[in-house]
Formats: sequence, structure tokens, C-alpha cells
Amino acid sequence: MAIFHLDFKIVKRSEGRSSVAKAAYHARTRITDERTGDTYDYSRRTDLYGHFILAPANAPEHIVKDSTALWNEVEKVERQNNGQTSRYFDVAIPAELNNDDKKRLVLEYCQKNFVDKGMIADIAFHDLDSDNPHAHVMLTLKTIGPEGFGKKERSWNDRKMSVLWRESWASMANSYLAAAGSSERIDHRSLQAQHEEALEKAAVALDNEEKALWLAKAAETNRPPMKRIHSAKWRSKAAQEQRAAEQAVRDAAKQEAVEVYKTFSELDLEIVVDVRSFTITHLAEPEEIVLPKTRSGSSTDENQRPVLVAPAPHTRMRGVKSYRDKTKVSKVVAGKKPSVGISGSGINTILKTSSSQNQNRASRSAPERVKRKQTTPRQDNIFKRFTTLVIDFFKQKFVWAKANKSQNDLISEEHDKRIAENYVFDEVLGRHISRTEYEKKAKFNQDDYKPTPDEIRRFPSRPEKEQPESDHRMDLIPHARKDKAPRMRPPGYRK
Repeated sequence: MAIFHLDFKIVKRSEGRSSVAKAAYHARTRITDERTGDTYDYSRRTDLYGHFILAPANAPEHIVKDSTALWNEVEKVERQNNGQTSRYFDVAIPAELNNDDKKRLVLEYCQKNFVDKGMIADIAFHDLDSDNPHAHVMLTLKTIGPEGFGKKERSWNDRKMSVLWRESWASMANSYLAAAGSSERIDHRSLQAQHEEALEKAAVALDNEEKALWLAKAAETNRPPMKRIHSAKWRSKAAQEQRAAEQAVRDAAKQEAVEVYKTFSELDLEIVVDVRSFTITHLAEPEEIVLPKTRSGSSTDENQRPVLVAPAPHTRMRGVKSYRDKTKVSKVVAGKKPSVGISGSGINTILKTSSSQNQNRASRSAPERVKRKQTTPRQDNIFKRFTTLVIDFFKQKFVWAKANKSQNDLISEEHDKRIAENYVFDEVLGRHISRTEYEKKAKFNQDDYKPTPDEIRRFPSRPEKEQPESDHRMDLIPHARKDKAPRMRPPGYRK
């Protein structure tokens, strides 16, 4: 089935990644990174179904001749140790297309969205004959010219560009699916966004057919998204069970969408639909309110009330219909919109009313309000004690707390004042020190400062007694020992 998957990522040196290694994996070949000396070999893989390099017309031939030359040049021109070297993405190709259309779709998409803007695209196709046909695409980040790579194009990193690229892929893939005669379609938006849009479109639909289509779309997208499974774990039993469960949920949502469409498309009467609960309610049968005739030139009596006329005998009763529970039916009068007829001089005037029959029925059947007897609360001792406790509680929480707060503020102000008087912030140390120490340091750092005799004694510039000068010469002279072996000793050495 056709699914949407298109995710953009960046190759970063700060994460230990290399564009040469990524290109070797995609192209299923052997490439040596000239910058690091590492060799990457994926030539034993047999799932490669095609490899292409698309480049602008002004790109040098020696750079785009193969993946080895291209990505070694990319790594060479990137001089930052933590720089970004390429952008890449994996795209799921609709399985309903044949292999030629799959390749043509990806090549046309890359040429239109990337190469025409100045990027170089390295494209590799994998598993085209399986249930998971996909392509790996690597894109350069710098502009290319006849002299080679230039500066990085920062506008390509805008997040809005990724949204446009995803939307473009969905549009082009759907056009290829339509040309192939397939009814499958993909959407770049999330299932939640599609579900909310379907509900909004169903609420403003003009006919039952359009309303049924949008409600079916809302039912189909009312499910959690399917999680991606890495290719290394695809053959595991847990991954197969997970995908089978997700596929069962998707099939159930599709079956529910079919039932929703059948239910709403077969209704030929004008209905009111609650799109949130999928409940259908027919419009009520009209009611006529006949006002009694009055004498010309005189107003109606205030005590006279309109006479309600019941619906015609031939009117049939219809019920509320719900596709979720076929047996759940509640009686609601169905028919045309409510109308009001006023009799006077043989002419009836039809007036539109906004209230429904249920509201009129509720207003007619509602009993008159009974005036309740006012009772005085009991003022016994328990009530007085409880009231006193409540008042004391509020005084303690709000009144006294405010007074305590003002007292605490005074204490805080006095504390801050003492701190300001006794301590000074030292910008060199980055913390507060005592004012005495700060003033001492400031005095010592002045240019015209002269040390006191006490300070001179504490910090002497030279020792009081001169030390005898030692002979530090390293000239060694030979001397004899009992074993007649010559030894070397410094001059002035005494045994």
C-alpha cells in the first residue's frame, strides 16, 4: 500500500558522522575517506536497484563523476571540525507503481526541488521489488560553480523548505498513482490534522454526498499513526507482531469509513448531523400558530393566547439514526422547517422561526415555577460558635497575615541596609566582601601607596643574613679509589 515517509536529516561531524561513509552505504560500494584514511565497504549488499547523480549544468565534471570523488571533495572543502557536510533523506516509494515509474518519480522530484535550486543529489534505489521500495538521497549544502564549491546556502536550512518539500512529494506521488489507475493516495500531514480538517469540511458541506465523503475521511483518520520499524529489526518476531496489530487497526478504520459513507450517502431527507458523535437528526414537522381574529381598529386582548395546531394526520414519524448502533432509534417528528401562520383577512403569512419543535414542546410542558418559602436560619449556640471560628480563620489568614507581612518587610529592609553598610561587591572576585577588607585592598592598589615599617618587616625584600655562595659548577675531575677505578667528582669535594 502507498504510505508517506520522508524525513530530512543532517550529517554532522560533531556526532562522528561522515558523508563518505553514508554515500558508501547508500551506493553499496567501497569508498576510502581521504581525510581520515578510513575505508567503508558495503559492496556485498545485493539490494541496489540503481544509482544516479544529478548535478547543475555548471558543476565540474571531475567532482560529479562518481560518489567517491563527490563526497571526498565535500569532506575536503569543509574545514570545521564540527561542521555539517550534507543533508540526506529516505523516501518511501508507492508500491503500486512499476519499477520504471518508481525511478522516474524520484528523479523528477529531486530535479525539480533540489537540483534546479543548485544542489547536487546522489540517489540510490533499494528493494524496488519488495513490499518496502525506497530511495536514499544525499544533498550538498554548498553552492556549486565551475570552480567548485562555494559558500553554504543558509536558506536551504529553513524549516519552511522541508514542509514544502514534503508537500511536493505527496502531490507528485499522487499524480503518478492517479496515472497508474490506483485509488491510493498519500498525505504529508499528520493523521490528527487530516481528521480535524475532515470534520470542519463535513460541518459546512452543502449536500449529503459531500458530507458523507468527509465523514468517511474523518473516520478513516481517527486512529494512531503507524510507528516506523528499522530495517535491522524488521525480520524480528516482535516487529512483525507490531506491524500486524497496526495494520489491523488501519483496516478496521477503513471498514468503518465505508460504513459511514454508506449510512450518510443513502439519506435522502434534509438532516442535521453532529459531526463529533456522527448522530443524524431529522428536521421537525412544522407547527402552525393561529392567532384569533380581532375587530378592525382594535388590538388583541392581552389575555388571549395563540392556538397551537397539531401536524396533519398524514405526517409520518421518523427517528434518529446512528450508524454505530442500528437498533438505537428515538422518535423525532420529521418534515419541513417550522412555520407560523397568522390568520387575518383570509391571508396567512409564513414566518421562519429559529426554535425547534423540541424547544417548543419543552416550553409548553414545563411546569410553572413555584415560589419557594423563605426560611430564616437558626441562630443557636452551635451556629454562633461556627461563625466565630470562620471569622477568626479569615482574620488569621488575611488580616493578620498582612500585618505580619508588613513587619517582615521592615525586618528585610533593615537586614538589607546592614548588608549595604558593611559589605561591598568585589567585581574581581565576583562576590561580596567586608568593607574593611575592600578599603584595605583599594588603598594597597593605589599608585602613591607607601608601605609601613610593619609591612616591610612582614614582607622582607631580602634575607637578613647573606648565604655563602655555593659552587654550582658541574666540572668533574677524576679521582682514584682503592679499587684503582677512576671516578668523577666535582671540584672542592672532600672525602
